[in-house]
Amino acid sequence: MATPALILGSLSVVCSVACGGGDGGQQSTVRDSAGVTIVENQRPPLDSRLGWRVGLQATVSIGTAEGDPAYELFRVGGAMRLSDGRIVVANAGTGELRVYDPSGLHLASWGGQGDGPGEFGAMAPSGLEPWPGDSLMARDPFSGRISIFSTDGTFGRALRLEGGYQSVVGPLPDGSVFAATLTTFERGEPGTSEIIRPDVEYGILRADGSVQRDLGAYRGSELYMVNTVDGSPFPRPYPFSRNAYPLVWADLVVITTNDRYEIRAYRPDGSLARIVRRDHEARAPTRGDLRDYVARQNPDRPEALDAVGDMPLVEAFPAFAEVRVDRLGYLWVREYRLPGEEHRLWTVFAPEGRALGLVEMPGSFRVREIGEDYILGTRTDDLGIEYVESWPLDRSGS
Repeated sequence: MATPALILGSLSVVCSVACGGGDGGQQSTVRDSAGVTIVENQRPPLDSRLGWRVGLQATVSIGTAEGDPAYELFRVGGAMRLSDGRIVVANAGTGELRVYDPSGLHLASWGGQGDGPGEFGAMAPSGLEPWPGDSLMARDPFSGRISIFSTDGTFGRALRLEGGYQSVVGPLPDGSVFAATLTTFERGEPGTSEIIRPDVEYGILRADGSVQRDLGAYRGSELYMVNTVDGSPFPRPYPFSRNAYPLVWADLVVITTNDRYEIRAYRPDGSLARIVRRDHEARAPTRGDLRDYVARQNPDRPEALDAVGDMPLVEAFPAFAEVRVDRLGYLWVREYRLPGEEHRLWTVFAPEGRALGLVEMPGSFRVREIGEDYILGTRTDDLGIEYVESWPLDRSGS
C-alpha cells in the first residue's frame, strides 16, 4: 500500500497551505505541481481595500500648454524615477529623454531624433526600464534596438536585436534580455472582417543582442481586421480585445494573456516556474455593450455606430486590464471595468503570488512605474495636453 507521501507525490502535489492575505481576509492556496508553484487566490471583496494608500493629489506634475518648450510634452512613451529622485521622461515627440529634478524642474535633455549614437528614430523613445549597473534603457522598436545611458546622461551603447526580434520587454538580473516579435498573419477574404489573433514569439538575448534561447510562440493580442476589397488587411482597435502581457518579474519572465485571470511566469530556460490565479467570473459582452462603448468613445461621431453591426463579439470580457511589477517585486493587476463600473482598482500580489488586496488609483492617469513610496504616471487633459505626475504611495497599512 502506498504511503501518504507517495500518494501526494503521484498527484504531483508537494504542499498545500492556506494563507490569509489582505484586509478582506481572502485566502491563498499554494501548491507545487511537478516543479511548478501554483498559487490559487480568492477574489478580494469589491468593497474591501488593502491598507496601502495612494495620495489625494500629485506631489509633482510636469507639463504645460505653452511656455518653456522643456515642459511641453508630446507622445510621452514612458517615465521612470532614478535612485536620487530625478524623473526621466521619454518624450517621443522630440526623440528625447528629458530629465527633471525631484520637484519637476527641467535639468537636461538627452538624445534627439536621428540615426546617430544616442539618438532615436520615429515614435521613440517608447519606453524606459532600469538597466543593471545603475543605468537605464530606452526602447527604439522601429529601429530594432535599445539605447543604454548612464544616469548622468552619457550614452553607453546601442543594442541591436538579432534573430528577427523587434522589441525588448526588459533586462534580466543576469544581464540577458527578454525580447519579443509579432508574427505575420495571412490575409483574409476581400471584403470581409474578422477578429484575428497573431502569435508573438519570445526569446532571451545576450547582452550583445545575439539570441541565447528562443522561447517559442504564444497567443498575442486580438485585432479587429477589416479586409478591404483589394485584399489589403486593415487592423482596427477592438473594444473588448484580449491582450498579451509580457514582463520581467524578478528573475522570471511573464508570458500571459487576460483570457483568464492567470499569470504565467517562466524561467529563462523556457520552463514554467509559477502560475498565479485569482477567482474570476467570466461574462460575455452583448451587442448593446458594444454599441454603448462605441457611442461613449465617439460622442460627436454618431456614424461610428454604423460599423458595430458587422463587428463580431468576443466570447468574454477580458479577465483583467493590465499587469505591472513594482520596484519591490510586487505584482499589480488592474481590474477590468465592465460596462457601468466606475472603479479604478488594482489587485496587489506579494512577490510569491499571494493576493494581498485591492488598491484604488485616483484620477484617470496611466501608470508608468510603481516605486516603494510613489506611483509615476501620465495623464492627458481635455485639451490634449500631456502631463507626467508622481503620486505618493503609503504601504504602512496592513
